[in-house]
Amino acid sequence: MKGQCSFTFANTLGSRFMRFALFFIFCVVQLTAVAAETASTSTSNVLGTYNLILLEDYNFQGGDVEGQAFIGGDLNAQGRTAEFGSRLANTDTAIDAVTIVGDVNANGIRVLRDNNLVYGGALNASTVELNDGDDGQAIYNPDVSITDIASSLYADTAYYASLTENGTYSNGTFNYSGSDEVAVFNVSASEVFAQNSALNLIAGSAETIIINVSASDLPGNDIVIGGGVNSTGDFTQQSYYSNILWNFYDAESIDFNNLNVKGSVLAPFADTTGGSSFDGSFAAESYTGAREFHNFVFNYEREASVVEVPAPHSSLFLILFASILMVTRRLKVTR
Repeated sequence: MKGQCSFTFANTLGSRFMRFALFFIFCVVQLTAVAAETASTSTSNVLGTYNLILLEDYNFQGGDVEGQAFIGGDLNAQGRTAEFGSRLANTDTAIDAVTIVGDVNANGIRVLRDNNLVYGGALNASTVELNDGDDGQAIYNPDVSITDIASSLYADTAYYASLTENGTYSNGTFNYSGSDEVAVFNVSASEVFAQNSALNLIAGSAETIIINVSASDLPGNDIVIGGGVNSTGDFTQQSYYSNILWNFYDAESIDFNNLNVKGSVLAPFADTTGGSSFDGSFAAESYTGAREFHNFVFNYEREASVVEVPAPHSSLFLILFASILMVTRRLKVTR
């Protein structure tokens, strides 16, 4: 998987369609940006703002989210109290520490550091705790939406997957010896996450590490990480936690088992579970489990082309994008 527009497609119909559509959209946007005369440049990094982003449900079974969270579906924490924002700054102005587009279904919800809870559905919680001051509020907003964040994550995962590899992976070691600021590794899930293996990072002079992980060689694009996977080398250096991104661009489910993930996770098509803990931003379709999300947000801002596109082109893009989501959901329901 090398070059600007190269993806490895899965063998299932749903995965193949979704990956092709992503590939097509990304290439069209890239080519349009190159051809346009009035293109400008901005940056994109929602993973630099949120510690946890879920496009659908958070099935909370314990643990906590230390930073900001945005949940596109429901918070399901029956019989438990879900906690958010313990490592956010306590400033004079409250921020939205957790935003939940759907319902809050929990014994309780606790928002720390004097910040806000925002929810768009029903608040089915016995207790709502807004701690450490009097600025934090529980704010009902039925118009809150995940749409813009989802669009950004889809663009991000396609962009990072398109980068040309400049590092090498062999026998559990990611090694970068070049002089670029960004090190890129393209690997398959089956070769990286073997049972009882050690993962070593030699980052060299790279300031940012992108690890693109393909699941296309696994049945259903489903990743199950074996037990006993240890992290060594620069993976163990806290200074790197905010500079590493694991981009699971085509995974449809990931069981992290007992892996302590060093760096951020981008898996916008995957239902996820497991993991010992997560030292970085975490973005997925959904998460089920009882783990801690530590507030080391991804600090790299990729350049994003901003182009004025005529209305018909824009409409076609939106129609195609909506079709992808609709077909993907239907395929998941019928699987």
